Amino acid sequence: MIRVLIVDDEIYAVKGLRSGVRWNLIGVDEIYEAYHAPMAQQVLREQPIDIVICDIEMPEISGLELMEWVKSQGMQPETIVLTCHSEFEYAKRAIHLGSFEYLLKPVVYTELEETLTTAISRVKEKRRISETDDQYNKIVEVWNSRKPMLVERFWQDLLERRVSSNREAIRQSLSLYDMSMSLVERVRLILISVESWERPLNERDELIMEFALRKSAEEMLLEKLPGNVIQDHRGNILVVLHLGEADATREQIESLCRSYVEACSRYFYCRLSCYIGELTAVTNVLHSYLALLNKEYRNVSMAGSVIWSEDPLSAIAKPAASFTEFMLDWADLLEQGDMRELSLRLEEWTNTIDSSKATVETLTAFYHALLQVIYYAMHRKGLQAQQLYENHACSGVETATRSVSQFKAWVRCISEAAGSLFARTMAVSPIVLRVKAYIAEHLNEELSREQLAAIAFVNPAYLSRLFRKETGMVLTDYILKERMDKAAEQLATTDRSISEIADGLSYGNFSYFARLFRKVHGVTPQEYRKPYRRVQ
Repeated sequence: MIRVLIVDDEIYAVKGLRSGVRWNLIGVDEIYEAYHAPMAQQVLREQPIDIVICDIEMPEISGLELMEWVKSQGMQPETIVLTCHSEFEYAKRAIHLGSFEYLLKPVVYTELEETLTTAISRVKEKRRISETDDQYNKIVEVWNSRKPMLVERFWQDLLERRVSSNREAIRQSLSLYDMSMSLVERVRLILISVESWERPLNERDELIMEFALRKSAEEMLLEKLPGNVIQDHRGNILVVLHLGEADATREQIESLCRSYVEACSRYFYCRLSCYIGELTAVTNVLHSYLALLNKEYRNVSMAGSVIWSEDPLSAIAKPAASFTEFMLDWADLLEQGDMRELSLRLEEWTNTIDSSKATVETLTAFYHALLQVIYYAMHRKGLQAQQLYENHACSGVETATRSVSQFKAWVRCISEAAGSLFARTMAVSPIVLRVKAYIAEHLNEELSREQLAAIAFVNPAYLSRLFRKETGMVLTDYILKERMDKAAEQLATTDRSISEIADGLSYGNFSYFARLFRKVHGVTPQEYRKPYRRVQ
């Protein structure tokens, strides 16, 4: 739609233009009139005018002054100046103010129509450019709003091996997220481990609190240091400090972490520890990540602390000397079910054992170290040690350590047993299966997350994250759904009263039970039962 405003203090001149120009033919949709500058200003405020046809000589406020006002307001209509004078100074000033054309009175209508046609083309071109800019700005706005999520995805992909750890693969992946390799040339990881909540929380409250922990980490730990706060596939909160923090001292980082630990305890009623990794090249960040996970796993005595990966844990037995970072990598491969890559790594390792120099002692140390790797991965998955040998009969330590060749055979056997076990349980964690089974058998009892965590031998926070990851539901919602499904079954198949069914599912308040039933099934218990009564 094209809108034109005609401004002239001579009304007959306005009416003449109104009737003399073939507006429809040249594509003008709406025509507005103004007989002085204030009237024109009012129209310009109220309507999106595309073209202004303006007389220069008007009382009080001239056409040129009106054009200056239009420019000061940020308006950008095409302007055609009309005047009885042909002085060049008028024309020069009109051009300076952005006038599209300068025409002498009396106006020749055909000449004005040609000028308007050209002006209309300019208006349409500006609109096209504006629409393109708007689309671009919207894309940029969406990109900027989603960039933190995309950056988090990059780190998740790198830590979960969806991006190779070689420099070129990382550089290419970073370019997809508009990030520079130079920004993350060296990094330091901080693992935030939630150990307990000092006040009882349901799962929804815990989700909110975990979000608060992440935002607080951004505000406190990244206030002066560049980096990102992410969450890995296990539900752990990680802070990734970038190259810029290389100048930060150990004291500065530790001070920030201690302040964060104290603030979380004071304001979020949460006891947590910060595990700080070594400054490392981005190509080696996966090893740093696995080392922090192992440090957290082995820490059973230091709570609410700031712990450095290179420092020994007091009161904790040191791992076997051979339990090195590359073995942590094996545990992660096993947990992810990447048996092909694990088999290649194990074969490379056993091929480095020198038969002429190997002793029973060294093979025995290797034997227990590899078992430790497997048990570590099994523990994180919720598997019991005896499950490893259910379908495989691998030799014991005495037979496996008689020679290097027998040790290699044992390595192949035990890795196949572990791989088979993880493949059988890859879809759903045994912890989740155990919790689901317990819930099904105890729907008539009050169930707490702490109680369910105890029967699964894990801490409540870890159970919440795992259950949510495996099922897509929080524990409380799952329990509610199971109870209401059980209630629906009894409503359809038994003659028990609704009050009896509610009481049998540990709902003493009938109204509360009815509200929850409606929330899950969309109807009241009475409405749900009606069609089954008619069938009977």
